[in-house]
Amino acid sequence: MHSISPTLATKLRYKHGIASALASLCVASSFVPASAAVDLNHTLFTADLKEYVERDLVHYKKWKQHTERLEQYLKSLSEITQDEYEKLSKEEKKALWINAYNAFTVKVVLDHYPINGTEPYYPKNSFRQIPDAWDDFYFVVAGRRVNLNEIEHNISRRLNDPRIHFAVVCAAKGCAKINKEAYVATNLDTVLDAQTQKFILDQQNVNFDHKEKVVHVSKLFSWFPLDFLNAVGFKTVPFPPPKDDEVVLRYIVSRSPKEVQERFKTDEDYRAYKVLYKDYDWSLNDAD
Repeated sequence: MHSISPTLATKLRYKHGIASALASLCVASSFVPASAAVDLNHTLFTADLKEYVERDLVHYKKWKQHTERLEQYLKSLSEITQDEYEKLSKEEKKALWINAYNAFTVKVVLDHYPINGTEPYYPKNSFRQIPDAWDDFYFVVAGRRVNLNEIEHNISRRLNDPRIHFAVVCAAKGCAKINKEAYVATNLDTVLDAQTQKFILDQQNVNFDHKEKVVHVSKLFSWFPLDFLNAVGFKTVPFPPPKDDEVVLRYIVSRSPKEVQERFKTDEDYRAYKVLYKDYDWSLNDAD
């Protein structure tokens, strides 16, 4: 039997050590969650929001001068893999799409800021002065190419949580107020409740006239009445189906203070009120 030279033995031990180390690394990596690369705290977006949002408005002029962090955040959304996305919880996906919508909207505004449109039906600085703003600008999230309309109507609304309507921000003063922090799954339920309450308690959005039996509400409610059905107890659509205004009123009452709720104890109480929709304020939510 031939003996192994010291040099050869050293090489073999070295190779064996590398192989063992690689094997250990592979085993260890198999226990890393697939979403480890995904920043579920949306740290970059929160940093921007804290810097450029003040009193529910956005300092677009300042933000336009420093877009690097926003671009980095958008890039991070595009780098999420399909496998990572599928392993996210429902709440994590919900937070992801709300933040994506809001970040993409800011991006579209910044790319066109200052907005000075000529469309006579909307304010000169309105997001609606940007031609086809919801349809023509595409972004990538988890390998999926999307525009703002697709996020809102084909993704977010299918998550069956009407509170999302009070979290996504269309860059108008009439829509939901922009938060100073990104949405995260760990406190999402609490924050969405707070955002919904904030919107409904704002008299610019909901205003009861109990003497005249009239409630003036944001036009936002008129666009999505079916989204509120489950939230007000209609698990299936009855026949005859409730009128849109009744669904809207029931949802608003369910989120209103106790003294309002006490006025609506029967179906007749709801039907006694007339719902009138306010004109929507499409002015840019600009702080400058």
